[in-house]
Amino acid sequence: MTLDPGRSPRSPRPWTLARQYSLASLLVLLASLLVLGWWVGRQIEVGVTHRAAAAAALFVENYIVTPLQGLPARPWLTGAEKAELGWLLSNTPLGQDVVSIKVWAPGGRIVYGDQAGTTFEVDDEQARAWKGEVASGISNLTEDENRHLKRQHGRLLEIYAPIRQEGTDHVIAVAEFYHTVAALERDVRQAQLRSWAVVGSVMLLAYLLLAGLVRRGSDTIARQQSVLNAQVAAQQALLAQNAELHERVQRAATRIAEVHERVMERVSSDLHDGPAQDVSYALLRLDSLALHAGQEGAPTRAQTQRDLDALERSLTRAMQAMRDLAASVRLPDLQGLTLEGTLDRAVRDHRARTGSEVRTDWPALPADAPLPVKITAFRIVREALSNAFKHAGGQGQAVCAQVQGGLLTVQVTDTGPGFDAARPAAGDRHLGLVSMRERAESLGGHFTVRSGPAGTTVRAELPLTEFTGDPA
Repeated sequence: MTLDPGRSPRSPRPWTLARQYSLASLLVLLASLLVLGWWVGRQIEVGVTHRAAAAAALFVENYIVTPLQGLPARPWLTGAEKAELGWLLSNTPLGQDVVSIKVWAPGGRIVYGDQAGTTFEVDDEQARAWKGEVASGISNLTEDENRHLKRQHGRLLEIYAPIRQEGTDHVIAVAEFYHTVAALERDVRQAQLRSWAVVGSVMLLAYLLLAGLVRRGSDTIARQQSVLNAQVAAQQALLAQNAELHERVQRAATRIAEVHERVMERVSSDLHDGPAQDVSYALLRLDSLALHAGQEGAPTRAQTQRDLDALERSLTRAMQAMRDLAASVRLPDLQGLTLEGTLDRAVRDHRARTGSEVRTDWPALPADAPLPVKITAFRIVREALSNAFKHAGGQGQAVCAQVQGGLLTVQVTDTGPGFDAARPAAGDRHLGLVSMRERAESLGGHFTVRSGPAGTTVRAELPLTEFTGDPA
């Protein structure tokens, strides 16, 4: 098998609209799911963190606000105040989840907790707490003041809570405490999983619904495209057939003048060689009679009778030849005949003219056919039988006809010596074959001739459709 180097042996199937949409929408939905899931998870984390921080800050503030009320009057906590804070962290529920606590005085100075007495730069969260807000967030403990916590905990919830002077909104200190995040992370993870499950289910349902709708539409488009392609292929085949028929009709039309001219030449030749010769001979006999009648010693009655008999025979042959010629040119009235009657009329005329036998076989022919088809079939049968009689002596003449698939097939055969069909002889046979071919092709049909030592077969295929040309 020879393969085209420009193409692969098996071309990949083209992607349908449904497959393209399914892949593209799946990628978009996955990307949207990731982005939306991350955003929802982040919002859940922030919300849970802030809620936990607010509750813890309120709890812490209620416990330690009293021991810190002396800070505005002095820069340090007393020993009793520190002891009270230590007791609160170790003997109340506050210390169960709070890992460490610092108390910041204004200016970033630690007055209680690890590195007490050390001053650090006030960060953004602490600055928000000095303004009266609760600031919180998950801390990775990378700040300098949290180095000792980093060794024990990886991450902690860092909360800055403002400590106000009782009865006022004045912030006198900021409490920074670190809360364990194990329970918080568990709650956040469960909330994120639930949100991802809900978002994923909704998106999957939307994807399946949209994919189903697009698939139905794609299948409909594919079916319509298939039907359209079939119609286009049929239309192209019809156009090609029409173009071929048009070309054949044009070819027949361009040669019809030549055929008509040669027909006229044959008629002229037949008139010259037949009736004209007989009439000329009759005129000569008349001249002989007139010459003898004016001379002395007129011919005897027997001689005159012989001249008259010869004259009668010549005129009779001339008359018969002209009648035969007129019969060959003139068509009978085929309008009222069926297709079977038309073929039978052609065979009967040939039998009456030649006295030869013709076998016929045309079962189940339709009752009627277009007049151009009947005219063409009549002339082809008559011409083919005439050729068979002239050139094959009428040996084994037969006419067969059948209709199949809207096509009338007429076949005329004989068992004569045959001839070279590729190089037909000059004269009447050549003209007859050309004439029959032109008649068949002018209707959009086909004409073939096969000849050999066993005989000759003339076959014409004629479409049983109306034809507006002149097949005569």
